[in-house]
Parts: sequence; structure tokens; C-alpha cells
Amino acid sequence: MATMITSECINCGACEPECPNTAIYQGGVEWQAPDGATRPALSDDIFYIVPEKCTECVGFHDHEACAAVCPVDCCVPNPDIPETHEVLLERARVLHPELTIAEDAPSRFKKEGAAAPAQGNGHDAAAPRPAPAAPAAPPAPKSAAAPAAPKAAAPAVSARGRVEKPVAPPPKAARPAPTFAGELPVEYDQLVTDLGSPRRRLRSSLSLLPLGLLAAGQGFLGALSPAMKQRIDASVSDRRFFDPQLATAGNIFLNLILYPVACVAFAIAARQVSLFTPVPHHWIVLGLGVASAEAAWRLRESFFHAVPLAEVPLRGALYGPLLWPLGRLVVAALGARGATSTVGFDGFYAGREHYDEKLERERRYGSVYRLEERDDAYILRVEFPRVLPPSSLADELGLPHEMPDYDYELALRDGTFEVHGRVTDPRVRKLTAVAPAFPSEFTTRVALRQPVKGFRHRYRDKMLEVILPKATAA
Repeated sequence: MATMITSECINCGACEPECPNTAIYQGGVEWQAPDGATRPALSDDIFYIVPEKCTECVGFHDHEACAAVCPVDCCVPNPDIPETHEVLLERARVLHPELTIAEDAPSRFKKEGAAAPAQGNGHDAAAPRPAPAAPAAPPAPKSAAAPAAPKAAAPAVSARGRVEKPVAPPPKAARPAPTFAGELPVEYDQLVTDLGSPRRRLRSSLSLLPLGLLAAGQGFLGALSPAMKQRIDASVSDRRFFDPQLATAGNIFLNLILYPVACVAFAIAARQVSLFTPVPHHWIVLGLGVASAEAAWRLRESFFHAVPLAEVPLRGALYGPLLWPLGRLVVAALGARGATSTVGFDGFYAGREHYDEKLERERRYGSVYRLEERDDAYILRVEFPRVLPPSSLADELGLPHEMPDYDYELALRDGTFEVHGRVTDPRVRKLTAVAPAFPSEFTTRVALRQPVKGFRHRYRDKMLEVILPKATAA
């Protein structure tokens, strides 16, 4: 290790996000080896640097990024482990096999054209002694026409041979998308295409009969509430036999028949119409009018605001609650699949003006997720925090309302998929110490009923999506 953190560390967290090798960890937090295994923390009280992952920023910067941003200068060289430029460069290539790190990559050893030292880490190399001064030449006569040449500003160098900390932090190197042990060598979008639509594996031809009846009765089940239709969809897990959108559309057209029939039946029951006489047209028109008005209300976003049908809530019909036992029977017969987190209440006021949503609080604990189970794979979606919690300290630090992206680690362990997220912004980490219900890290563990081959993930718009193909999938 060429760099270490001394006991003067104030746990500000400024160095952690600057490291291009993720070699810096908070005290008490386990660190991840290059092979994906987790190791015990090297320090329980202050931030620490992992020796096997530190490259002195060779290959990324011409200076040590952690030392440049440290406000108390506690990122110093470790005299017990000297390392050469070549060793650090090769380590950078091993840690980042997806990158091409050339021989002339940025390095503090070669800054300003200096040659790389043969040994040692170069931190404490003594500055070369100046050559003996030559005898002073007689002063040349001054020329009024020749102005004095301006002196070149020499770079400020410390007594230890290290460039002093700049006024502004250096720009962060662009980090590649993280990969983890067990991740499949295929792109996320390609894996989605390969899986295709969910398909049930039928154990026998007899099991096709109830599913066929379910497909034929979608028009009736479309009258159920959106939540019940989602539960049926998750249980069936095959859009050939049940599709919430198709069921809703079928129910709307079915009501164009049911409601006129119901109006005529009501007229006969109320003795307004005789059973053996022609039915007046106004009862049929009334039924069609009720069905049309209900359809417009159920799909009001699409009718009045031109919202695509795929984004409209699939609301139920007026008689939907009467069919609730039928929906429960379908879910019980097919079996519930997957898991979904729930939120007990909306939120509460933190002061007079700040409102903290319960959903956002649960996101900060990693508790908002949805696990979809298919016959061939699991699909996990974990929602990361979107906004900062209300706090006067956030206003003092000038933090934006939007939550910065978390750093995260993924792992498969004994039939459980783990998502470990942590705050990396040093200013936001200060907020975690004072804001209520705002941990600096969270770990979400999701149990899987069947073994999987591996996983592939994608993170965008504060949403982590993970596909885990089952090992039993053909």
C-alpha cells in the first residue's frame, strides 16, 4: 500500500468517492476483494485504504486524489510497503480489466515528464541537491529597450516531494458500470430479449383446460380492481392466459351488452315493461349510456388527456367488488408468486413545512422492492432514494433536493440475493448523522425459492433492475 489514512482522520468521507479503485471504506464496513469476496474491515473507527486495491491513482491521475481532497492531510504514504510504478500500473490493469491502461497513462511518478523511480513509492524521495553555483558573471549593462522577462511560476512542492493540494478538487474519472461476482456475460437488454414474455411450463395437457377457461373469462375478471388484476397476473405469469389490459378492454366491451340487459331486466322487475311485449328502446339506450360513461370514467386519463393506454390505471367496473371472491379463488388455485414490499402509512410532517413521505423513508432503508417470479427467471426491482430528507443542515450545506446516486454492491449467497447501497457524497454523509431515518448504508436481502444461474443488473433513474435466470430453466 502506497497510501494510508492516519488516526487524524475526521471521518468526513471526502476521500471515499474520489478513489478510482474503490479502495477506501468507512470504518467498520467490510471491503470487497477483486474476486468478489468480502473481508473484515481493517479499521472500526476511521476510514481505511485496502492495500490490495490502492494504486496511488496510477493510470487515472497524476496525483493522489484522496490526498488532494483531504481537509486534514491524513492521507499519507505508508513507509512499510514501498511499491514501484510498474507494480502499481499492473495492479490498475488487474483491477480494471475492462479498461485499456497504456504505458503512458497518468501517473504521479511521471508528472511533468519526470522518469519513474526504480524502486520505492516516491513519496519520500529526497529532493536532488542543487549543483554548486558557478562564479558570478559580471552584471550585463541594462538596456532600456529590453523589458525584463517574467519569471515562470514554479509548482508548489511540499518537503516530502508531493505536489500540494490544489484549491479545487480534481475532476473525477469516469467510472465504468460496476460488475460483480456471479454476473452473467450478457447485456441486460439482450437477456430481456432472450427471455421473452413469461410462459408457464404446463406439466400435462389437463392443466391447459383451467388456463383456457381463465383466458375465455378475462372479460369478467376485467371488472376487478387494479390490485386484484395485478395479483392474478403475477400468479398466472403468462399473458397468453391473462393480460390485465386485455381483460379490462374485454370487460368494457362486455358491459355494452351486460348493462342494457341489466336495464331491461330492471324494467321488467319494476313492471315498466312486460316480458311478452317489445322492449322500449330507451331502456337499451340507457344501458349503453351507463356503459359508455363508466368506460370513460375508468379510462379518463386516456379519454380526456390522451395518455397512452399502457400508462392508464386499469380500474374496475361498478360490480367489480362482487367478483372479488372469484379473483381470490383464481390466485389461490394458481398460487401466489414473488413478493412486494408494503408501506404502512403515507408519511409525517418534520416541522411545520417539511413533509417526509413514508415511501421515501422506506427507500432509504432499501425496503421498497418488487420480486417477480417467472417459470424461467426472477426479476427484482429495488427503488433507491429519490429526494433528501427534510433537514436544516441540508439547507446550510446548500444540498439539492434530489438525492445523489448511491454506490451499490450485489451478491448471491446461499439462495439469497443481497443489495448493499451506501451514500458516497461527503456532504450527504454528514446529513445522515443528524437527519431522522436516514442511514448511510442499507442492505436488502431477498430470498429465492429456486437456484439461479447468476444475474445481470441495470441501474437507471434511481431504479435497480436485476434479472436472475433460474438454473432449472431449459
